[in-house]
Amino acid sequence: MVIDQKTKLNMVIGFPLEHSQSPLLHNAVYDMLGMNAVMLAFANQNLKTMVQSIKTLSIALTAVTMPYKEKIIKYLDDCEPEVKLLKAANTIIQREGKLYGYNTDVAGIQYALRNTNLTKKNVLIIGAGGAARAAAYVLQKKRAHLFWLNRSKSKANALAQLFGGTVVNPQQINELLLDVIINTTPVGMYPNIDVLPLAAYQFQSHQTVFDMIYNPIQTQLLKQAKKAKAKIIFGVDMFVGQGLQQIELLTNKKIRSSDVADNIRKLLLKRLK
Repeated sequence: MVIDQKTKLNMVIGFPLEHSQSPLLHNAVYDMLGMNAVMLAFANQNLKTMVQSIKTLSIALTAVTMPYKEKIIKYLDDCEPEVKLLKAANTIIQREGKLYGYNTDVAGIQYALRNTNLTKKNVLIIGAGGAARAAAYVLQKKRAHLFWLNRSKSKANALAQLFGGTVVNPQQINELLLDVIINTTPVGMYPNIDVLPLAAYQFQSHQTVFDMIYNPIQTQLLKQAKKAKAKIIFGVDMFVGQGLQQIELLTNKKIRSSDVADNIRKLLLKRLK
């Protein structure tokens, strides 16, 4: 990568950002597409200052991660309907000085689950945060039957009212005839890699288990599912899907269905081993 006076600067904002792989993904794709651009990580606890920097530096694309996905919305000039429904934006595109918000987590989930039959399937969503909202949004369109598991039942009840489904407790899980299990929580993420969001659960070989965590690649949840010969889906697949859609929004080029996606996935799998 050669950086010169014409290089366009993009950024990822959040706090902390030590383990963010967004610059790796973006910079690799920029290089593959021949773009004179670079993404850098800007960790700052003052969101208002970061937004001002985006405008001052004319940043075309900003990836937004925790804890700013919800807080960023009030600073946007406009946003897509998904952002309003999900109450979270993970992407800012600046056009003519105005900031437009998008939620590419939806595209990431769709990409990760692209080979999974979800229609009228029984799906357990673990968690009730922004990622759970995005998952439910995708699953609702597929007419899946939702089950919710979360430490805070009030939050789970709120999402069940919005997207439909049944709130369950851990003691009920083994009694459910589940087809798909999706973990949207950080339980099992680096550095606390030995914990499980589902304790004492008996996975079945017909099930699909998707963990949104991408570091480590294979979480304890996925390891247990793999032992039972269930199909497993890595969080890195969602990460690739959402990241590539960010670049599609910037360039108006379709790249998720190309060799670029496969190459980026391989790069991330190698880096995160």
